Amino acid sequence: MKYATKFQRRGVVGSLRLVRLLQWIAVLVFLSIVAAGAGAQTAFVRENAPTFTKAVLSNGIPVYMKVQNANRVFYISLVLNGGSLVTPPERAGWEKIALTTMARSSQHYPYERAAAILDRRSSNIAAAVQFEYSTFSLTTLDKYRDELLDLWGDMLTAPSFDQADFDKSKEDASLALQAMDQNPWSTTQKIINEVYFKGHPYGVNPEGAEESIESMTAGDARQWYREHFSADRIFVVAVGDFDPAELARKLDGLLGNIPDLRLGAVPKPAAFPMGPSGTLITKAHDQSKGTIYLRGDFAAPAPGRDDYFATALAARIFSDLLFSVVRDKYGAVYTPSATIRGFSANYGSVMMYKTNAPDKIKAYIDEAAQLMARGRVVSVDPAKTEGDGYMPIAEAIDTYKQLYMNDYFEAVRNNAGIASLMIRSVRLTGDPADWLKDQARIEMLDAPAVQKAFDTYFMNGAFLWAAVGDQALLDKLDPAAFESIH
Repeated sequence: MKYATKFQRRGVVGSLRLVRLLQWIAVLVFLSIVAAGAGAQTAFVRENAPTFTKAVLSNGIPVYMKVQNANRVFYISLVLNGGSLVTPPERAGWEKIALTTMARSSQHYPYERAAAILDRRSSNIAAAVQFEYSTFSLTTLDKYRDELLDLWGDMLTAPSFDQADFDKSKEDASLALQAMDQNPWSTTQKIINEVYFKGHPYGVNPEGAEESIESMTAGDARQWYREHFSADRIFVVAVGDFDPAELARKLDGLLGNIPDLRLGAVPKPAAFPMGPSGTLITKAHDQSKGTIYLRGDFAAPAPGRDDYFATALAARIFSDLLFSVVRDKYGAVYTPSATIRGFSANYGSVMMYKTNAPDKIKAYIDEAAQLMARGRVVSVDPAKTEGDGYMPIAEAIDTYKQLYMNDYFEAVRNNAGIASLMIRSVRLTGDPADWLKDQARIEMLDAPAVQKAFDTYFMNGAFLWAAVGDQALLDKLDPAAFESIH
């Protein structure tokens, strides 16, 4: 049985083709605009670079600011470097629980008062964690900036770690882990991470583990804060319509007393090995009758590497091929995709979300990969579509670059997205405006570079595959088929 009848698939494919046609038209318009304004990329950098400012607080915390008057939203985020890289396994999740507890109240703002202010001002304070750093962010309107900065700053420098707030954060973290176990797709992510990250710092899940969370106390949260909240591992990014000097003075009053514990630089994680062969791991899940979920992870170049964008673009093109072959042609999967991430120790994934064709799914993935390896891609120009329904990558590369840039720079539509690009740039180069140059870096890509990246990391990479779902379907998977991309 497939996921749709032949008639239904025609409707899906027809709709997909219409969406793609509209995308191509939008890209052609974009290309026309670029062509009409020679030197537009350089102008983009020249126009935006002066809007970035750096200040350093009295305790050494750098503050990176971008003046952005396109809207009335103010966004600021404190970034704490470290994450999983400085966390032992028995304390997995402690940083998340401590920070989310801090985001509920402080010594001068009990939970009820803090929540009332945030609600009345339609504002938000939130913490987020990942492998290499965490963030503590405020989103508010310009007119409430000073009032909300006082609350945000007090949460950071005078946390109360109230027992009730801690209990709620701990409960939320525990429930999130339970929800992951109940979801077969999340379980796929969990089991592949456990194996792929074994012996690596990323093996410490920033979301936590049941055993590490269960033992944590409010006193542990206070101790985590005393040991890790150090000025030498913190920086701040802010985006909005403000006076940089005035904001810097305000922040120095709020954050200037954070101590410098001289923790030193965070150790860099080792790159994942390319390896010679792949492996398949499986796990039955009772919430996945008649379906399995499949994901394959592989080593990928980190941001800053010469072939990072080439590999990211190769993944973007390969995703379209997977959709064309595995879903459109065979109807064997609900959603196929390929991507690489943006970590210092980087990796990518090929993902099949919901399939009921275990005996054929890998052959379909290989068919898409073989097309890409031969330089064939989904056609982006009906006039140039060849007999097999595809076209040479060399003739499609310019359109794909623009599609990728549209996705990549979608973040600039809001201040939080701009801040995320600034954070990545600061951590990578120390320059919050470095991401402005990414447009030129992407434009420089050509078909041979993308083809080489695909051959290196996809065709010759070592994949670890994980499949979760109905045991009857898992039994039909052939482990030998997953040793490599054929």
